[in-house]
Amino acid sequence: MSKRCLIVYNIAGYRHDNTNKYPFFMEGIKRQFQTFNGELKIIVAGNGLRPHTFPYLKKMYPEFDYIDIKDNLPVNITFNKGVLEGVKRYGNFDSYVFFTADALLTSNNEIEGMTTNMANNPNIGMYSAQIDVDSCYAYGLKLGGGRFVIDDERARYEMFKDGTDYLVPPGRACAAHVNFYSDYLFRFYGRCCPDIFKGYCTESIFSFINAAIKKHWAISKDFLIKHNAGMDGGSCGQDAEENRILKPETGGYDHPFYGETLLPIFQNDYARSIGLGYEECQNIVNHDPSQFDENYFCINEELKEYIKENLYLQKHQFDYDDINFDYEEGWDV
Repeated sequence: MSKRCLIVYNIAGYRHDNTNKYPFFMEGIKRQFQTFNGELKIIVAGNGLRPHTFPYLKKMYPEFDYIDIKDNLPVNITFNKGVLEGVKRYGNFDSYVFFTADALLTSNNEIEGMTTNMANNPNIGMYSAQIDVDSCYAYGLKLGGGRFVIDDERARYEMFKDGTDYLVPPGRACAAHVNFYSDYLFRFYGRCCPDIFKGYCTESIFSFINAAIKKHWAISKDFLIKHNAGMDGGSCGQDAEENRILKPETGGYDHPFYGETLLPIFQNDYARSIGLGYEECQNIVNHDPSQFDENYFCINEELKEYIKENLYLQKHQFDYDDINFDYEEGWDV
């Protein structure tokens, strides 16, 4: 089964100079060429990098494309920009992969395996690799328990005890460090990742962007990624921790990229009536389960349109065409 897959490897240099560390993770991505059945394109998306970082990486990995984004932007936006530029140059792909700087592929068949699983199940809108640490399975998926309440190993047992991939129910969430988006989702929303956030909480709405278009967010039973948590720093360059201090009453869940607050998007009667929830692990807005069927699909047609208009930035709020960037295409593989 021949497939087309675009991986965007996201790096940022605002807090640390990890120039010498990135090749360790990029090598794992490069190995995927050995087994991938189809066309695999890799884009390294950099933001706030040191002047020597890209020249160093390009010399080591000339087969990758590189996009150097000059503006200080959240990773949701820089990833989306990488995807948009890739599609502009190479056409649409079957899947688009968000890849954090500190996620490590340890064999050479993870991308082949996960894209094949997606191709064999057209109901999957998003597909996430398991992660070994910083997963939030017990907390965000409300699974597990154990001596100290938070028990990710117990959560993993509950997730995969049936021997199948785990389908995330509406309102549940977890950390997603290697995340595949289907072309169906990309085409409907116009971008992959919801981009109203300056930091935090994006994963809490993944279940809704999928259920709204009658797709699943699945977590892989078979593919687990190692994670060097916090290498570049969470929400780096976006003053996310400062926001916790300035808004102690809302912690990190009200950190909008555009405007003063994003809570009115979720805390209104219409959004609640069509099934939208937000950051349910903290009980900020709990969804109405009557708006979803036994397959976790939304039963109304309004939710997807509301999400498209409110969880993805509109052109008057932020214009992707105005981003200052340089792009260099790599060698053909």
